[in-house]
Amino acid sequence: MSRGRRPRSVSYADLAVDRFRNWPLRACRADCPPGRALALPGLQIVHFHQGDLAEVLLTREVIGRLTAALTASGRVDVPRNTGWVQVHLDTDGDLFLLQSLVSLAIQANDPTCRPHRHTMAACPHASPGLRHRRATAEPDLLVHGPARHDHAAGRR
Repeated sequence: MSRGRRPRSVSYADLAVDRFRNWPLRACRADCPPGRALALPGLQIVHFHQGDLAEVLLTREVIGRLTAALTASGRVDVPRNTGWVQVHLDTDGDLFLLQSLVSLAIQANDPTCRPHRHTMAACPHASPGLRHRRATAEPDLLVHGPARHDHAAGRR
């Protein structure tokens, strides 16, 4: 295995969802099929699509501040004017990158700090005209436990 690649018996998207099981997120169907999503209360912030593509809602404001750093890695695509970034999950390093981006997304989209400051754009994978709906988690897809997690410090 080179560059941290895993055998293809388990997809990187499946590994990613497993990594977030103790985070304050719920798994649900993506608003823009096909695929799965991870959601904060009322908002999907991660989409997993075919081909191990992950999309993360960082917001336009965060992307505006971090575009150079995001694109310098060569692992992140930044579709214009969406607030979303895309990561192809091909290596273990991509999973660590995704964890960092999701931590940023949680902070940027925290429901307690998310007054009606801007309208969310549909993810780049969505068909034209698709609007984000309220995220409804399915009980059998629960990803988080009752404890909140401080992702930046790695503490509960």
